[in-house]
Amino acid sequence: MPRFIDHHATSPNLPPEVISIIRKALRSGQPNEFGQKGINVFIGSQRTFCCNEAPSADAVRRSHAAMGISLGPDDVVEVIALP
Repeated sequence: MPRFIDHHATSPNLPPEVISIIRKALRSGQPNEFGQKGINVFIGSQRTFCCNEAPSADAVRRSHAAMGISLGPDDVVEVIALP
């Protein structure tokens, strides 16, 4: 499955229920309805970076959109891990 890193502005007022949903999804290890599976999330003071497995960059964008996070075409990059 392809891996992607996306980035978007960190929301300082992310509701606790959204954080709970994200944590639960990461822990489950199961893909969502878009085929996206979160691997990890890194939250900084200005930006958040998400590492995902997904069938496409569009699946990553749709998954984020379902949580109210809009990602542009340059916000999602396919990556390959070095051995």
